[in-house]
Amino acid sequence: MSLATRMGHVTARVDAILEGLAPRDRKLLIGLVLFALVILVGGGFFIMSSSLDAKEIQLAERRSDLNYVETLSEEYTSSQATLEEIEAELRKSGGQDLSAFLEKAATEVKIAENLDSVREKNVVELGTLEQKNYDVTVSRLTQDQVVDFLYEVEGGDFPLKISSANFKVVTVKGEKLVTLKLDIAAYRLLEGAEG
Repeated sequence: MSLATRMGHVTARVDAILEGLAPRDRKLLIGLVLFALVILVGGGFFIMSSSLDAKEIQLAERRSDLNYVETLSEEYTSSQATLEEIEAELRKSGGQDLSAFLEKAATEVKIAENLDSVREKNVVELGTLEQKNYDVTVSRLTQDQVVDFLYEVEGGDFPLKISSANFKVVTVKGEKLVTLKLDIAAYRLLEGAEG
């Protein structure tokens, strides 16, 4: 039996049932069927529309997440390159001692005899770095010599940070002289440390 024949039988049966109904009942049945059909189509459309909206929102969130991850990846790559540059700079000065560096800086600005003391206070490990803290005292300097010395120390190629600087001005024979006390943190890359 073919599909057309089956459909013909179903159609004939439906026609027979409709013929047996009163005209008022027939209109109510057709209205009810049309109403159910509209509800099914409309409900299906609403559900699909809601599902598509949810998927669009989810897609937008995933794109935002992807952009964030790409940004983090770029920042990581940039930071990794910067870290490698810093490590290379730290390796350059790895064998140099802060005392020798400060003596060289003092000699450059012609105040080597005024460098009173360079004392190591303590050593701290900061991950792959070793930080040595020093007390440095330089006395009987003119203001220009202080500026020149600080410029030479800060502008040098030694990895250090001046944590604090105390200036004490005294007048000797009518001339103002400065005693400079520095707290300096010097850094060294620990052996075998890789970023």
